[in-house]
Amino acid sequence: MPHPHAKTALIAAVLAVVLLAGAVASAGSACIAPLGCGLACSACGAACGGCADACESITSDWSGTLYTPEPFWDGPGSIRTTPLPTFAPAPAATPVPEAAEAPVPEATEAPETGSDALDNLQPAAIAGVRRPHVQLRNDGTDTATVLVLMNGSDLESQYQEATADITEMLRARDSERVNILIETVGTKNWSARYGISSRRAQRWLVQNGSLRLVDDSLGQLDTTVPETLSDFIRWGAENYPADRYLLILWDHGAGPVYGFGYDEFQPYSSSLTIDEIRLALQNGGVYFDLIGMDSCLMASLEVCCALYDYCDYTLLSEDFEPGYGWSYTGWVDALNRDPAIGTPALAKILIDDSVRHCEAQADGEGLTLALTDQAYMKLLYTAWVEFAYANEEALLNQNYSQLRQASDRAHPRLRSIGDWFSQDPTLDDYYVTDILSVAQNIDSDASSALIAALKTAMVYYGATSNETTLTGLSVTLPYGDREFYNELKRVFRNAGFDTDYILWLERFTEVATTQDSFFDFGSWSDLWQGWGGTDSGFDWSDWFYEDDSEDDGWSGDDFFSWLFGG
Repeated sequence: MPHPHAKTALIAAVLAVVLLAGAVASAGSACIAPLGCGLACSACGAACGGCADACESITSDWSGTLYTPEPFWDGPGSIRTTPLPTFAPAPAATPVPEAAEAPVPEATEAPETGSDALDNLQPAAIAGVRRPHVQLRNDGTDTATVLVLMNGSDLESQYQEATADITEMLRARDSERVNILIETVGTKNWSARYGISSRRAQRWLVQNGSLRLVDDSLGQLDTTVPETLSDFIRWGAENYPADRYLLILWDHGAGPVYGFGYDEFQPYSSSLTIDEIRLALQNGGVYFDLIGMDSCLMASLEVCCALYDYCDYTLLSEDFEPGYGWSYTGWVDALNRDPAIGTPALAKILIDDSVRHCEAQADGEGLTLALTDQAYMKLLYTAWVEFAYANEEALLNQNYSQLRQASDRAHPRLRSIGDWFSQDPTLDDYYVTDILSVAQNIDSDASSALIAALKTAMVYYGATSNETTLTGLSVTLPYGDREFYNELKRVFRNAGFDTDYILWLERFTEVATTQDSFFDFGSWSDLWQGWGGTDSGFDWSDWFYEDDSEDDGWSGDDFFSWLFGG
């Protein structure tokens, strides 16, 4: 019996040949512009119906412009990938400056993937991935705007951590082609060092080693509502247009359910959840090269899925961050030196500097940071869901949440539900389940595809030497917590996750959790030697053409709906 996807696969392959023919067409020839991104061909003026990567003559630089994306996530599980031939190789990343090459702990070893991974995949693995939308000229004229929403919260009022990071930014060199914009908000007691107001939000430009106030008209803003973020994004892009944009969210983080940010003028329970972040990005109208969160617990598959339509890369932490968070001077200096520096190279500087700084402290804190390529999120989500459904019994029989103590940067949200009155929160309070550690500890036919997809998405990972059971990206399984699940259900549904998966997660609320029910990752962590030693030799063709005669949630999906933005 023919495979249910064989027909669409054949059509896809034929279509891909047509697209590749367009990629090698000369500028004066007829343009193949059959897909759906809404851009125009610079050679013939024809309106493009799709992926700008299909034809080199199609203008594909979306950076520097305000636009309203048409969401095509439509529930991360709403597509089933089918094979397509690989497209032309992406441009090589800008080399990392020599200063960033100092040794880092072995656990921070980068995977042999990243921006080059697309070129190394077998043809069958290429569907469900995309090229980066932000394309730079690399001719010495590229510009960059960095937007930092600095919600100082109690991290500033009690520890002056926000002021310390501003100081690090000011130590970097300046560039006329880079704008560093900071919105200061959410803190009752800002340090007097830079004259930042505690009574109202303000916007600042980093310039000549100092802060220049550029907008003092905002009043006191609420950072736990989407409008604050979207207005900052719009203002930044309209007043400081650039070829590439980077967005940094600075504050507490509480994972994909409780979200980002604690505003001292708002209740403990208020935060910006991932569905609200998605709405803010939609209304902000800017597509980002990188979205990073200098905050705890945001490196999850669910967060990356929510950000999928709005950036090429994410830089997030799976664990609790130390209060001092990231190191800023090195990567800001590198960006000012070369505004067209490749994102993987730029992120490597940030991650390595931050890990080295944390290792040098005597406080025993740990740090994990991961740069993930958003191009592979659909592929990774598909692999995770198939693994999870196939291994439901194993996942329910033991609690795979991680047990690690919180740091000063842990979100105050747990204070409102009583956990902090008895002890500091741990990762299991947020139900952080590391994807790779689960995939390698459950003996399953679906493990290989998940591990391969995960390694493909992981561009660079850094961790201190005491972070031995976390590998960069987690999922959320609400073991034994109905109240947490009810919040999850609302947030995930609003963020676009498919109903079947959300309802499947409810099964975890019935699991009784005791100290003995947690899986022991100790022996596995002794064996894991970093992403460089993780085998990804996987035959994607077998996975894509497996027998789908049983309904696994994908059999009714339409390839062309996915390809054309459905």
